[in-house]
Amino acid sequence: MNSDVLAGISTVINPDDYLETEFGREFTAERSAQAWARAYGRLELEMSQARTGTLLYVVMGVQGAGKSRWVAENGAQLGDQAVVFDAALPARRHRENVLSIAKRHGVPVVGIFVQASLEQALLRNAQRDSDKRVPEAALHSVFSMLEPPTETEGFVRVEWA
Repeated sequence: MNSDVLAGISTVINPDDYLETEFGREFTAERSAQAWARAYGRLELEMSQARTGTLLYVVMGVQGAGKSRWVAENGAQLGDQAVVFDAALPARRHRENVLSIAKRHGVPVVGIFVQASLEQALLRNAQRDSDKRVPEAALHSVFSMLEPPTETEGFVRVEWA
């Protein structure tokens, strides 16, 4: 993601960024597992170094919903102490690790649920560069798992976008 677009945000963590190679994104099960491990490691580091006033924003929703666009368009308002975790995280069980890392370090978490219909997500996905396109079967699978986030999971608030 272009850092000029994200002026004002100290850190944006997106597991997909760890799939980048000099030839574009390369998706394999092994690379995906490594990408998630690296993203969680980075989150752990950022949370361990968080200053008073830091907020973690978890921006979630199906691939192609517009999560990264939301980050780009809203980042300046989040402030320089914001840490953003940008990933699908469709169900409660997928968000547990992120929330437990933040809780362990006493960092409040705001959930941003970016909504899109399956048709919108499929259309946007089809418009992506080929190396960034998510297989349709995976997109259908994630869409079928969507569970809107709730404060009972550990978010201080949840916003719908």
